[in-house]
Order: sequence, then C-alpha cells, then structure tokens
Amino acid sequence: MPILAQQTYSVRRLIDGKTLNFVLQSNQAMTQLFTPDPSTYVPNYSATPFLVITPSILIAGEAGDQIAKLKKAPTWKINDSATLTSFGATASASSPYALTIKNNMTSISQMKIECEGIYVQPNTLAEMPVKAAMTFTKVTNNGASIIAVVSAPLGTIFKNGLVSTLRAHCDLWRGSSIDNTSVTYTWSINQSGTWVVLTSTNAATYGITGYTTNEIVIPSSAVINYATFKCSIKDTDSGSSTYNKSVEDFVSFVDMSDPYEIDVDFPNGDGVVSGGIATVKVQVRQGATRMADSFFVGKTIKHFRFNAAGALDDTWGTAGYKTGRSLDIAESDLLTGVQTAFGVQLEG
Repeated sequence: MPILAQQTYSVRRLIDGKTLNFVLQSNQAMTQLFTPDPSTYVPNYSATPFLVITPSILIAGEAGDQIAKLKKAPTWKINDSATLTSFGATASASSPYALTIKNNMTSISQMKIECEGIYVQPNTLAEMPVKAAMTFTKVTNNGASIIAVVSAPLGTIFKNGLVSTLRAHCDLWRGSSIDNTSVTYTWSINQSGTWVVLTSTNAATYGITGYTTNEIVIPSSAVINYATFKCSIKDTDSGSSTYNKSVEDFVSFVDMSDPYEIDVDFPNGDGVVSGGIATVKVQVRQGATRMADSFFVGKTIKHFRFNAAGALDDTWGTAGYKTGRSLDIAESDLLTGVQTAFGVQLEG
C-alpha cells in the first residue's frame, strides 16, 4: 500500500503553515476547433455558453474558495493586452471576478489569459500578490481530417472536501461535427513517464471508471499531486477515409487538497520508568481537520524503530514494524542511551 504520511516521535512545536494556490478554471475546453468550410468554431464562444474563466484561491487548512478575500477586482490581460474589449471580453467587478469572452479566435491562433490580484490575509491584513495564467489554442480542421478534443466538464482541480470525483470527456471531431459511431476509446494514465492503459485489470488500482467510453470518472485517490491522462480514439468504420486512424488528446488534473499529517500524542508522557510503558496514540489531520475513525477503515498505521545508525531496525516487531493507532512502548523496546527514536507512517 502507498505511504500517505509519515512522522517521527519527537517533541516539537506544530506550526500549521498555509499554502496558497491561485488558479484559473474554464467552462470550455482549452482547444477551439475551426473548420473553414463551412466556417464554424467548436466550442463557439460567440453563443451561449460563452467562454467563462473563473479565478480561485485555495488555502491549505481553509475550506472553500477564498477568492472573495482579494483586496479588489483582479487585473486581466489577454495576449499581454489589458484592452479586453478587443477580444469581446468583460470582467466582473465582484466576487468571483469571472472573465467572460464572447469572441472566437478568428485572427489569432492562441489566447493567453493572465490574471493578477492582491490577496489580503484576514487576521494580519498582510497583502500578497497572486498571479495565474492559462492558454487557449485554435486548431484548424480541414474537412475530412479528424481530431480528438478532451475537456474537463467539472474542472481539473481537486479541492479539500469540495469534490470527490472529476470527469474527463473526449470526442472525435470530423469537420465541424462529433463522430461517435464506429469509434473506440482508449484511456491511459501517465505513471513516472510511462503511459499505462486503463483496463479492467488495473481498475481497482486507480478506481477510474468509463475507460472504454468517451468519458472517464476520476476519483481524488487517483491523482496524487498531479496526473496526466491521454484519450486515444480510433476510427473503426471500414467505409471511412480515415479508417483505422487514431487521434489523441491530453488533460491534466491537480490535487490541491491538504496533505495528511500525523499527530503523535503521549497521554501519560513520553518517559518510560523501569518496568513501565509509554502509550503512543496517533491521530491524522488534513489541514486543521482531524480525520474521523471511519477514515482509517482500509488503512494501516505502522510504527518502526530507528537503530543507533539512524536506519530502520528490522529486529523490532515483525520485520521492523508494529501496527495500531495506539501502541504501548515498554522498557524492553528501548535501546541503550537516553533516547530512542521511533517513527510512524500511514498507509492506504
């Protein structure tokens, strides 16, 4: 099982550091498909739903979006220009400060969106500049050619407790229309630089469903920090001019949930007298939230001891480990010397 968190037994001051992430999310795919004949754009920004880009501030240990704590409305730029009207864009002056774009990319092939603001910490009133950017690309499709386009209908960011799953959707575009007949879909996840095809064999490992369709459902457990997915679509229509041709597109998801942290408590003190014991109790936090008992179902708490050289002492316990959220350490568990170092890890 993967290690989710690790800690050593030591007396220390716990400082709840806070990590701030300023991100942009779009309601449309980041690729716009243009077909010259007939002249069509997909998605079409000039019709509802327009292209809407929404900024978010996510802070470790704080629930929900903190975008309302900006000092004032952020500054937007498109292709380094603050003249938003040139792109048919308007920016809301109130939270959540969304940018709405109503022009297609008729004369440009890319559209870089930048957003800058100042976050104000509510307790200290300290000001912190924040900035984020995202780029949209226009792809020209000349009629008979095909292209795969991946989108994330619910966004690409896992936030603390706000969503348990996200979706990646992929379509085969032939000209200005979606072709969903006589096509097959294959999804892969990038693992350490290698593409792993999602199948029934590894479905339990990743918990991802829909991998033979045009839309997969991705649980938060499948995205540790960052994960990239690839959708491959193959044309299986023997009467098609693109028969047996495959096209691909990619999408990445980010885990911005707080990491798990282990708290080690000694209810009766961390000293062991002759013939006595020291009881160690383990709790797990995510940000400022302590995890309930139900969180530990299917997970394992492992304790281990360091030897005099600072390495894992595999003579202790079973192959160097003892398990349990509560553990009694006896005098016989201690090495010679004033202090013995132990560690604990969460697996699941």
